[in-house]
Amino acid sequence: MAAEMTKTLSDLPVSATRFIGRAVNRVEDPQLLTGRTEFIDNVVLPGMLHCAILRSPYAHARIKSIDVRAAEQLPGVVAVVTGEEARRTTQVMASLPPEWGTYCLAADKARFVGEPVAAVAASSRYVAEDALELINVEYEPLTAVVEPTQALEPGSPLVFEERGTNVMLQRVLTWGEVDQAFREADQVFTEQFRWHRLGANPMETCGIISQWDPVEGSLTCRGSFQAPGHMALGAAGMLGLPLHRVRMIGHPHGGSFGGKGGARGVGITALLSRKSGGRPVKWIEDRMEYLVAGGSQSWDRFYEVSLAVKKNGTVTGLKVQLVDNMGATGEGFAAFSTAKPLASFTGCYTIASAQYDLRLVATNKSPQSPYRGMGPPPHNWVLEQMMDIAARGVGLDPAEIRRRNFIAPEQFPYTIPSGNEYDSGNYEAALNKVLEMSAYQRLRQEQAAARQQGRCVGIGVVSTIEPGVFDWNAYAIVGMPMTGVPEGVTVSINLFGKIIVRVGFPLEGQGQYTIASQVLADYFGMEMSDIVVVPQDTLSAPPAFGPGGSRLGVALTGAILGAADQLRDKLIKVAARLMQTEPANMELMDGKLQIKGVPGAEMPLAQVAVVMLTRSDLLPPDIDPRPEATYVWTAPGRTQPDEQGRAKSYLTAANACHVVMVEVDAETGKVEILKYYIADDCGTRLNPATVEGQTQGSLAQGVGAALLEEYVYDDDGQLLTSTFMDYLLPTIYDVPMAEKAALVTPSPFTPLGAKGVGEGAMHTTPAAIMCAINDALLPLGVRAHEVPATPNRLWKLIQEQKRKT
Repeated sequence: MAAEMTKTLSDLPVSATRFIGRAVNRVEDPQLLTGRTEFIDNVVLPGMLHCAILRSPYAHARIKSIDVRAAEQLPGVVAVVTGEEARRTTQVMASLPPEWGTYCLAADKARFVGEPVAAVAASSRYVAEDALELINVEYEPLTAVVEPTQALEPGSPLVFEERGTNVMLQRVLTWGEVDQAFREADQVFTEQFRWHRLGANPMETCGIISQWDPVEGSLTCRGSFQAPGHMALGAAGMLGLPLHRVRMIGHPHGGSFGGKGGARGVGITALLSRKSGGRPVKWIEDRMEYLVAGGSQSWDRFYEVSLAVKKNGTVTGLKVQLVDNMGATGEGFAAFSTAKPLASFTGCYTIASAQYDLRLVATNKSPQSPYRGMGPPPHNWVLEQMMDIAARGVGLDPAEIRRRNFIAPEQFPYTIPSGNEYDSGNYEAALNKVLEMSAYQRLRQEQAAARQQGRCVGIGVVSTIEPGVFDWNAYAIVGMPMTGVPEGVTVSINLFGKIIVRVGFPLEGQGQYTIASQVLADYFGMEMSDIVVVPQDTLSAPPAFGPGGSRLGVALTGAILGAADQLRDKLIKVAARLMQTEPANMELMDGKLQIKGVPGAEMPLAQVAVVMLTRSDLLPPDIDPRPEATYVWTAPGRTQPDEQGRAKSYLTAANACHVVMVEVDAETGKVEILKYYIADDCGTRLNPATVEGQTQGSLAQGVGAALLEEYVYDDDGQLLTSTFMDYLLPTIYDVPMAEKAALVTPSPFTPLGAKGVGEGAMHTTPAAIMCAINDALLPLGVRAHEVPATPNRLWKLIQEQKRKT
């Protein structure tokens, strides 16, 4: 399939491209900047009701009774639903691992603080909130289990009694002769690490309007959905509806970063709408709801990691033990995040053997959800720290040990021990570039001078992979049986020769509509203003997933080129008929259908389209009168996973090298980022401005992960960071503007050679900053093992070391 498509820039039917590869202005921005974009909270439907949700104040409690009679009597209240109604009329929500889900409203007991136990639809949000005060819930508090160490103890309280254990999944995956590698190693380095829970925090929270059609027995949902098709599938299963009776309309939204699943919100508003006789019910999640029990929390991890190393610095084996605190259920599909590291398990390095000992543990924290990067950022964080530890152990510079272990350019495509195949890259070139940009040796001299002054200055040098263009098969080890993620578009030419492209995902902010316009404008020799992108609902769009997994730029380009190729072939047949020649003699070039080698024998694209739409009597008998084509793209060459989870999963492997210099204040523990440099290679840059934005934005998220962000729970499972006063996001004053350089090794597997880059520096920045912090602390004999590396944590480490010495 892919081999027949237009695959390179030189394959495009134009003399020269004008838009692809250039930092063009985004077509989305005029509507956004003038405030004309319709977000979900702007939508008002006739007869619309408003939803408020009553949530459990306990992390673990049996629900003995719920009395809603007083709430139902409050003027303005139209419907009230509880867990009992959810149990009678819906299915348990889908989860991973399977069979760790619950109903959208707690039916028998609450398993985390903030779990919905009842909900109200009323004439206004104010009335609905007042009604919640009138609902009387009798709880029997149970002992909460908050940390996996506690949850794994014999006799520990069980989150799901019927499961008989809190272990949601346990697997040991071994790739290659890892025990032999450790037996034969000259040195073995082992460390423990703790990555505390953080997560996605878009400025717009989740919003949904659900409306039942009581005549057809169907549901229409409007919402700030990241992946409407995926939401429709989940809603249909939860509500027991056939998929063609569920229509999801994705609205433009202010980013997701993985945190806009909203499955419970769909179920609850749908139940309220049905009980209200089909009136639309809106729920806009407030900030505290989102922080406490929304799709915001990710990556709550305990690691023990070992490296087997030869005297010359060659790393021969890697062992990773991970205990992941998944929270109360598997409803957020966060288990994906523990499986995705298989796509880049050994990083940029030729480590021949590896082992992954994985345990997912249920506790009474909020369920985890996906977050930008989907799991490898913590994995990279531990792997890169271990590379630094090994470097010091064998007496090498951190840059040099990486150089000695890099996969060489001539080794691509390269299959890593965990089964994924990297497409292309030149990691040493990226390292050389970032060392040159940063004047690395001079940085080391500055560091030495600073140490002479008693200052704690450190330098981090880190190189990572960003797996791009995900496939479901990457998640087989946690129970996902699928392969292939389709992305489809329909491309049409109208009577005036302009192009309409219909897609199956809403505007989310990454500039994908601009990329669609760039590709089509170049393909058909038009201006970008001649292209209109139309998002469609799930009953109208071709099969589509939308953003997620650093895939959409590549997948969308593939779908558009496939449709454009089909449309070109159709136009050529029509033009050949009109010009009385054979199709083989025709070509599309610079927006014209022309006879090859005959100057002037040509028809403009628009003229051919007009004939198709207005003179069907002139068309070839096998051509219908539609200048239109639909194409659904999915990554080629994906494989079924074997018993050890090995598969060709992520299609591309972008690479980035970061160098960062930090200073740690030994008196306070505060970290200041002094300098930051990035050299990255994501193949062909379809729009360099978009890549720049993705990189700088993900750098900000990486700074938050390294230094600030943490969801803190007490021993009873109460979240202590439920506002932005307590959960600290990085501001413009915390995030440096990195100096950046681009390298380009086009992917041989993707349309136009682009690689996924939507997650970007989030993969690398936490590791780079942590390596720099530990380099700074080296003279003090202190090593930090936790993120965020807050001033308090670092200060405690320094004080403890002072007491020892």
